[in-house]
Amino acid sequence: MDKILIELILTNKCNKRCEYCDLDFQNKSLSFDELDIFINFIKKNKANYTINFFWGEPLLEFEKLKYFVNESKNNVSKFSIWTNWVLLTKEKLDFLRDNNIEIYLSIDNISLWKDLDLELIKDYKEIININFINDPDYLDNSLLVFEKIIDLWFKNIAFMPAFNTKKWNIKTLWNLKQIYSKIITQSSIINLSTYTYFNWVSIDKQFILDTDMILYSDLDSLLWLQKQYKNIDLNLKKSINDKTKILSLLSDDITLEKVINIYNIDEILKLVFEIPKQSWDYINYKVIDNILKNGA
Repeated sequence: MDKILIELILTNKCNKRCEYCDLDFQNKSLSFDELDIFINFIKKNKANYTINFFWGEPLLEFEKLKYFVNESKNNVSKFSIWTNWVLLTKEKLDFLRDNNIEIYLSIDNISLWKDLDLELIKDYKEIININFINDPDYLDNSLLVFEKIIDLWFKNIAFMPAFNTKKWNIKTLWNLKQIYSKIITQSSIINLSTYTYFNWVSIDKQFILDTDMILYSDLDSLLWLQKQYKNIDLNLKKSINDKTKILSLLSDDITLEKVINIYNIDEILKLVFEIPKQSWDYINYKVIDNILKNGA
């Protein structure tokens, strides 16, 4: 049975505007009727599905998230969600835990968690993975934030330097190297992972289902996210769109077999490695990858 990973975009709205984020958020969400079309697609086209609720902020559409999970869970192997922490409540966390939905909770080194309800989330740490995002303008805060994560006994932590819209330089790269050198000393008591930008490929066939009801081929959201950034050249955005767009779920004759036959892993890999050279600070992110791969 095919392994299929689908990043489900319930909404392209977001309740935050993080300093390190330059994504071009819109004002569109999937409707319940559109979700029904996707649910019927999954039921008719059997596969080993992983569904990840992804960009913008999925918890803005929590009722639709609940509806989708309840209607599709017999046909989906695994659920996960990438979210900021602002909209988390006990009700939402209970639902996510009760339905075995893995949480990827984004925390940055900017605010020092001043508004985060630590008492709320600490009881759910068994289903929470911390995405620890490091903005180069706030590296002085990084170890303090990391110590808070450790103090709460979160075990699954991904160290993630800010991507694309924040510029790194010699000084901040050096500071990042020093910080990561200290953090990896804790790797014996936590599950520490890193997000590298050039060297990881999903083993699944991966797709984005956007709010336009079109499936896009992708690898780890790298391509699709590129065309959402404000600072990316329009011609490059068009190229990404044209080469990753597959089929609309509104088509009467759409099947998983047709979707997979259009999916071209070689073309997607080529885009993953070539587009960064045109769109952002390629050299510095190669340096960051080297720092994280070699333990600083």
